[in-house]
Amino acid sequence: MRGFLFLVAVFLVVAGSFAAGHSQDGRSIEIIHPKDTINLTQGETSEIHVNIKNTGDLTIANLNVSLETPEGGYSDHGLVKFLYMGVNETVTLKITPVTSAHGEYDLNLRLFSTLSGLDESRPVKVRVLGEKPPDVPSPKNETVLKSEADEMISRARGSIQKALNAGLDVTSASNVFSRAIESYNEGNYTEAIQLAELARQNSENLIAVGKPPKEEWSFEFDYTLILLLLVFIIIIIGVNKYLI
Repeated sequence: MRGFLFLVAVFLVVAGSFAAGHSQDGRSIEIIHPKDTINLTQGETSEIHVNIKNTGDLTIANLNVSLETPEGGYSDHGLVKFLYMGVNETVTLKITPVTSAHGEYDLNLRLFSTLSGLDESRPVKVRVLGEKPPDVPSPKNETVLKSEADEMISRARGSIQKALNAGLDVTSASNVFSRAIESYNEGNYTEAIQLAELARQNSENLIAVGKPPKEEWSFEFDYTLILLLLVFIIIIIGVNKYLI
């Protein structure tokens, strides 16, 4: 029994060495299907029937067939134990695109056999149908966020100083502003922007509420002027009587 196993092992080694000594033309595979664009649906599992033909002059053993998926979806793989010369084999693969995939993709159909020394990839076009996911804005880079944080902190500092000059209690705004500075120093520029804006709004509200009321217009009688006017009238009346 051990002698038989040894002979099998020697046969496999020799067969592998013989296959490795051939040119790539000796292990040629043609993709019969698919050749056109394959339609898939977001989040749904579809079956793809891959038909391959051995057009070389060597039998290929343990041929793995797999298909990559768009944007991290799922796909299984198929195995052809022996693909003889001139023979077609069909492998059915299941593929599930993720819900964020949409549009056309160029995928790779991989044909892999360690025993036969084969590792090839062929392009396959797929079209993922469904609703187009909303465009996600690209995150701002650190330099832009830092610049915005600098500007917002400067504005908040100016508002707090203005409220302080008006004699207002800026304790609450100052506490929030201190937290904004801490976040900025830690490199958390997004939080620093939010806290600085909150501190600015707090101080602006204090300024709006703490403004002194506008003076209302009032009229006060000037009694001295009235007395002088009465004296003037009496003099005129006396002069008129004297002239008459």
